[in-house]
Amino acid sequence: MNIQKLMKEAKKAQKKMAEAQEKLDDISVEGSAGGGLVTVTANGNGSIIGIKIDPSAIDPDDIELLEDLITAAVNEAQRKAKEIQEAEMGSAMGGLGGIGGMGGLF
Repeated sequence: MNIQKLMKEAKKAQKKMAEAQEKLDDISVEGSAGGGLVTVTANGNGSIIGIKIDPSAIDPDDIELLEDLITAAVNEAQRKAKEIQEAEMGSAMGGLGGIGGMGGLF
């Protein structure tokens, strides 16, 4: 394969990846626990951008339960974000199968 063509394809891939990253920042997903007592919102990159806690979930005598609900909701939101991330990145990289042997670099 021509090295100039390869470099051109690599630049296209970088541009597509950057566009996909920007798109992920604009996507939001939610994870919840305890039947909606705790809801966590994350962006498509997995960064937590909000947490809502129903007042009935707050029991000063059982803080551990609230901690567990928050952890579960965060994990669910981040799992959903990862699924979206994989789909977006796979879509962005879709046309690069022809680079052959260079897949580990991108």
